[in-house]
Amino acid sequence: MPRDPAGVAGRRDSSEVLHPGVGAPAIVAVLLSAWGISTSYGMLLLLPLHVQGLGGNEASFGLVLSAAVVPAVLTLLAVSSRPEALRPQWMLTLAIAVFGAGCVLAATVTSGWEPLIGVGLLLGTSWAVVYTVAPMVVNEMVTDSGRVTYFGYLTGTQQLGIGTGPVLAGWLAHTSVGLRGTFLIAGLVCAAAAAATTLAAALTPDRRQTHPSSLKHAERSGLWQEGKSIVRSPAGPWLLVIALFACLFTTMTQFQTTFAAAQDLDFSIFFVAYTVAVIAVRFLVAPRVRRFDQTRVIATAITVMLIAVASFLAVGANPIAYATASAAMGLGYGLALPATQAHAVAVSAEALRPRVLPLAGLVFQTAILSFPLAVGWIVVQFGYWELFTVLVAFAVVQAAIAWRQVATQRSSSP
Repeated sequence: MPRDPAGVAGRRDSSEVLHPGVGAPAIVAVLLSAWGISTSYGMLLLLPLHVQGLGGNEASFGLVLSAAVVPAVLTLLAVSSRPEALRPQWMLTLAIAVFGAGCVLAATVTSGWEPLIGVGLLLGTSWAVVYTVAPMVVNEMVTDSGRVTYFGYLTGTQQLGIGTGPVLAGWLAHTSVGLRGTFLIAGLVCAAAAAATTLAAALTPDRRQTHPSSLKHAERSGLWQEGKSIVRSPAGPWLLVIALFACLFTTMTQFQTTFAAAQDLDFSIFFVAYTVAVIAVRFLVAPRVRRFDQTRVIATAITVMLIAVASFLAVGANPIAYATASAAMGLGYGLALPATQAHAVAVSAEALRPRVLPLAGLVFQTAILSFPLAVGWIVVQFGYWELFTVLVAFAVVQAAIAWRQVATQRSSSP
């Protein structure tokens, strides 16, 4: 009896996107881990309300959040310089465990906001490692042909957790569980995520010795020298765009609860509308625009984001306007950021490409952890209207860089 060609083709397609020894259970375990730690991160977005309840304000929370900038940068530099020192699964498990410990410690602070500075150091450093190492875990499991697809699954799962976490936490905080109990639950979710990562490690072969020559080359080349070369290359302007994306992201997520309270709005509206828009644009729109000029796609998406950020100046206490602005920001940001990251790699020299994404991650996380200091000061001294004016100015700079690249590309085309 003849074999089923469709079955053979299906098995061949599976072997092309996943490395030998990697099966669906390992992929599912990684995605469950990503969803768990991202949900915990989203639940901790209510930390500004905890700071206010302990007598602090937005400036106090900015200090709590930015306490991790130095240790996070040093940790990411160590990870980028010696990525082969420890399996990425074990680095991810350790980072998730530390984040969970930070969640539990946040729940134990009952008087004065100052102890939360130490908690912020743990949370910020561990999340920076999670954000950087999670793609390394997936990269160890997939082939070149499967990387885009499974990276999309990873980022989509992360955005789902970040968006649903605050909504779940907001509901829990208004029950008998309370805000501190919510943070304890976030810690338990981290424990489950760490267990899922450990399971993924057990189901995945260690591939660190598969390409030893490339690891030795990366160690010899030096992160500092290659970093300077990347900054001076055509990828340099896009790294600035990525840094400004980080400033926007950390402001709109970390300070959304206090902004909504100041406007007499429900912050769940933002997280639901933003998350739905981001997931929709990444899974439905992004695959359809790959055939178009990516520089023009990025410039257009940033322009949409610019309009969305500017509209927050006029939302007032109108929930419909708030939801519309949130969804528009999700559409623009959700398409522009991953496209910018991919384009920064595409315009780099072949020898520099392995370092572009780690450097972009380092830039992104540094901005995420350092900019809240400025955000807190601006809000306390001037207010949210002035803060969004600054964010609009950042988006204008991003749009100017992107459209300038479009013009330069057009003038250089035959």
